[in-house]
Order: sequence, then structure tokens, then C-alpha cells
Amino acid sequence: MPKLNEAQTAQAAYVTDTTLARHFGVNRATIWAWVNRNGFPAPVKLSPQMTRWTWADVHAWEAAQARAG
Repeated sequence: MPKLNEAQTAQAAYVTDTTLARHFGVNRATIWAWVNRNGFPAPVKLSPQMTRWTWADVHAWEAAQARAG
């Protein structure tokens, strides 16, 4: 699957694990594993049943990964 472009990611401040998985071409479990092991940004709990990531945090993490190697 192709990565989402900046225009697509700029549309929403928050994103689901499903959207992140599509963006990175991995499954949802991988996103959660990255949170636990690879320094991926922690999600934000918006309500008891709603957990999301901010695109700003995700883009900052991507930029740091690109600089690191």
C-alpha cells in the first residue's frame, strides 16, 4: 500500500491505529509493538474507548527515524 501524502495526513489532527498501519504498510499489532519497544509516540486517550495518535507526533517520529539512519 502506498504511504499517505502530506495533504491526506494534514486533514485530521488525530489518527487511528488502522490509518497508521495503512500509512506505514504494516498491521495494527505492529503499531502497538512500536509503541512498546521502538519509541513510537504514545497514543492519546480521548475518551475511555477512543485512543488516537497525533499526526504531529507521528511526523516528528518519522523525521527522527530518517535522520538516524
